[in-house]
Amino acid sequence: MAMATGTLDHKAKSKPPRPKKRICFSFAAYASDLLNCLKASKVVIDEGLSDAEFSNIESKLKFSFPPDLRAILQQGLPVSQGFPNWRSSSTQQLQILLNLPASSILRRVSNGPFWPPSWGPAPPDPTRLIARLLHDAPPLVPIYRHCYIPSSPDAAGNPVFYVDNEGDVRLLSFDVAGFFREFLARGPEEPVWAAKEARRVRFWSEVANGRCGGWWWWGGEKGELGGCLERLVWKLREGGWTEEEIGEMMAVEEENKLKFNDKEAMAWHVRVLSLVLLRGGWNREDVVYSLGVVAHQDQLNAF
Repeated sequence: MAMATGTLDHKAKSKPPRPKKRICFSFAAYASDLLNCLKASKVVIDEGLSDAEFSNIESKLKFSFPPDLRAILQQGLPVSQGFPNWRSSSTQQLQILLNLPASSILRRVSNGPFWPPSWGPAPPDPTRLIARLLHDAPPLVPIYRHCYIPSSPDAAGNPVFYVDNEGDVRLLSFDVAGFFREFLARGPEEPVWAAKEARRVRFWSEVANGRCGGWWWWGGEKGELGGCLERLVWKLREGGWTEEEIGEMMAVEEENKLKFNDKEAMAWHVRVLSLVLLRGGWNREDVVYSLGVVAHQDQLNAF
């Protein structure tokens, strides 16, 4: 392990210094940097939405874009697969996207017990009450696939939630900047206005139960390993793995959770993950792309 860690340290020291990125103070500057990063990642970007287009969408669909997402869409509209096309999609198609989180939760309620513990004892029939709570909850605005941001409060810094077709709700990031930081392996520099904690949002925060991401979020700071594991989770989702399968792959026992100041333990855990993925059928290039490291062949044979 000491030899492996030394090799990683040597590689890190041999890399040329990265150019210093500019710090973004405004939404416009951040949006410009973000769109350039998306283009570099082969995301197709169309001309941004006009004020008239924003007004038309918000009027027909009865919601408001939060300011930070609006600033991005004003400068450029991502239209690659997975992104909502606010310009070309019909009103009916966009309404379906907006309704998906609520319909998924109601379907989950109808299929079995669903009641966040923070709400206290569950009523005999929670379906009608949950439907009413959903009606009063802030609409979730789609960002990418199953990832949404609340339309209210009408302020920058709303958290991003993941809501799948089974009605499972998770807190993905503290704000839209944090979301794109995880979406892009090399995203723009964190803006000075980036949220440092998740804002409470009526209904959605309670359903998500305040849990953000996986076990590597626990303790308040992800560290290097957390960022690596979050990117791995994204890759698994994009590869078609279900949330249950991802949860099983990423799960660890309580007593085995790592301390983030233990770099040797971090390196060890990442190498174990690379072994699991290799045995699961991933090729070495995919593992290196996701984790930045791969186990030696003799370790793979012994696994």
